[in-house]
Amino acid sequence: MNAIAPAPSSVASHFAPDIIAAGTGAQPQYLVTGGDQLFAARWQQDACWLPFHGAAHHVLVLHENGSTAVRKYERGKLVASRSRLGSVSFIPCDGTEWEIGGRCGVVHLYIGQALIARVAAEEDLGPAVEIDPFFAIRDPWLQGFFQMLVSEVELYGSVPASPDSLLLSQSQHLLAHHLVRRHCAPGRGALPRAEGARRQPVLTPRQLRRVTEHIDAHLATPLGLADLAGLVHLSQDHFIRSFKAASGMAPYQYLLRRRLEGAAELLRTSDLPVEAVAARMGFGSAAYFSTRFRAFVGVAPGAYRRMR
Repeated sequence: MNAIAPAPSSVASHFAPDIIAAGTGAQPQYLVTGGDQLFAARWQQDACWLPFHGAAHHVLVLHENGSTAVRKYERGKLVASRSRLGSVSFIPCDGTEWEIGGRCGVVHLYIGQALIARVAAEEDLGPAVEIDPFFAIRDPWLQGFFQMLVSEVELYGSVPASPDSLLLSQSQHLLAHHLVRRHCAPGRGALPRAEGARRQPVLTPRQLRRVTEHIDAHLATPLGLADLAGLVHLSQDHFIRSFKAASGMAPYQYLLRRRLEGAAELLRTSDLPVEAVAARMGFGSAAYFSTRFRAFVGVAPGAYRRMR
């Protein structure tokens, strides 16, 4: 994930984190991106009044901790109040004001309308899909998505990042697909796929081999989804589907598996410390590597080595 800096405060900005920073007087604990249509930030915010108008991105909010005294206004009229810990809200890019009654911790996902429209078009859902705003709801899928995001950022936050994070870039399509299918405003595009609608492309054996050979040759380095898709001249969204159709797993899952298989071989055939094995196979954290390795083979890396 690529760390990005907010625009200078002296410039009028449509960048959502800048609007939030100006309204709350706070700065995000971290701000990361996997592309121009999806950003993430984590905040600790004190009591404040926050007008949210003219932003370039919609906002998904996970209420992590602290005060639940949150009120939502539209054109000055109170429309919702009292958040819940662990709940999720969707804030459109324009037209709301927020009263935060006390210090609270939140995680934000900033998502561009262009991404939502692109996914909707690929799903044959109509040209003008809009997500219906929601406040303090329980959505296990979105809550799990946020948990995955927070975990990945904390594990890799101190590691030099690639311009294009494979995990976060891949998640763009998954997130937009969920929002479009589950939270589309009635009558605004949530239409079933027509019979005989166009089929998604599938990688040929030659294309699949080209991609997998590239992955195998670069296990220790950051791999971007855009780079992999470019190898076979597909859009990122189509590449994800095509790769999964051809290989049975998503690109990130394949990459993770190959890294774990490579790590297992190093543990069997070398005396490298576990930390060095993790680094050589592209894992930014030895702890994360150990967790993934145990899930993959059933034992911790050290125990696996002693079995050789």
